[in-house]
Amino acid sequence: MAYQLEQSLGELAAFVAVADAQGFTAAAHKLKARKATLSERVQRLEQRLGVTLMVRTTRALRLTDEGQAYLDHARRALATVRDAEDAVAAAKARPSGVLRVTASAALAGTLLETVVARYLARYRDVTVDLDTSVRRIDLAREGFDLAIRTGPLEESSLIARRLGSSTCGYYASPAYLAQHGAPQRPDDLASHSLVIVPKSEQMEWPFVANGRTRRVPVQARLTVTSFELAARAAVAGVGIIRSPAYFVGPYLSKKQLVPVLSAWTPPGLDIFAVYPPGGVLVPKTRALVDMLIAWFTRHGKGV
Repeated sequence: MAYQLEQSLGELAAFVAVADAQGFTAAAHKLKARKATLSERVQRLEQRLGVTLMVRTTRALRLTDEGQAYLDHARRALATVRDAEDAVAAAKARPSGVLRVTASAALAGTLLETVVARYLARYRDVTVDLDTSVRRIDLAREGFDLAIRTGPLEESSLIARRLGSSTCGYYASPAYLAQHGAPQRPDDLASHSLVIVPKSEQMEWPFVANGRTRRVPVQARLTVTSFELAARAAVAGVGIIRSPAYFVGPYLSKKQLVPVLSAWTPPGLDIFAVYPPGGVLVPKTRALVDMLIAWFTRHGKGV
């Protein structure tokens, strides 16, 4: 069985090489193989299929209609075999080099100490360049290996792997609400103190009503540089925050923060690992993606 499979792959490779080179002589020269060997393999392939794939003359070689159709499938089959071999080789290689990753500041803050720090501790030969630019990075053009993005994603040629979801809610301390009252509608925020992380979100907060999203302009009473600081400010009674669930979880369990405007809070967004196409991920990228998948699985696929 193994011999037959190897023989079939040899016939496929010979056929594709001859078709691409447009002749047996040119293909033999490129592959450094004997012309007679290639001719024999193509003949065996035609006999096994029961069709003529190539019309040979002394001056030219032409694919038949069946040959042209078969060529497309043969190329894909050989590419799949190469990808499988590359995957095995990559699995045995140790991650190394510079890994360029882009993510929003909110996601980067969540994953930095939970995943990235452990990744760096495990793989000593890798250096991570983590970009948190607000602008959308062109991965291929700007030389990035991986993006961690929230959906829905734009249509593109990039490969996307779903990791989990991100839920942002609105929170305040019981002490703040006892003094100022709880907002009942998004427009009520105009009369409340708000704590905002301006580099991680626009000066508008999204809300949902009747299945439609509405963005409400907000004015900060306090701006901070991270969601960790925003959560601590909210616990101190400074005002209302919008935050990923991950950052407020400990304060919710201790009832130091409570949700507000829950009926108006949008559903969570999917989080994806996005990378350029190319068949097989290189070890440094694959290792981080595997660690991200494991982290999201352990945490209920949500942040």
